[in-house]
Amino acid sequence: MGHYCRICGRSRPNEKFTRKGHRNHICKDCAKMPKEEKESIEQEEEIFNYLRQSNISQKNISRLKKLVDSDDSKIAELAVTVLEVALVKPHKKRRLKILAKERRDLLIKLEETGLIVAHGGF
Repeated sequence: MGHYCRICGRSRPNEKFTRKGHRNHICKDCAKMPKEEKESIEQEEEIFNYLRQSNISQKNISRLKKLVDSDDSKIAELAVTVLEVALVKPHKKRRLKILAKERRDLLIKLEETGLIVAHGGF
């Protein structure tokens, strides 16, 4: 059956995981990656997951504010976009509809960054 690697997103056989890898869900190949690259992948996935939630909580908003200050420009850009969405409409229900009416620019930004796919729209 194997395990799922949270970095590369593949299901790998048990032999491809070390003891720590099993616990952390990171395969041997991904464990060899530089720490900054792994953190970048995890932070990007974290930001995409915020839009999949039914509500972006205050705790999530404070985390996004920390990610805005990231050294990685891509992570910072994604965090700024999701933070703006969270401040306009934190609840998922009718979020895209409200953004289309009130903040068309933000909706376009979601499309350009690919975050709209995480939301489940279009």
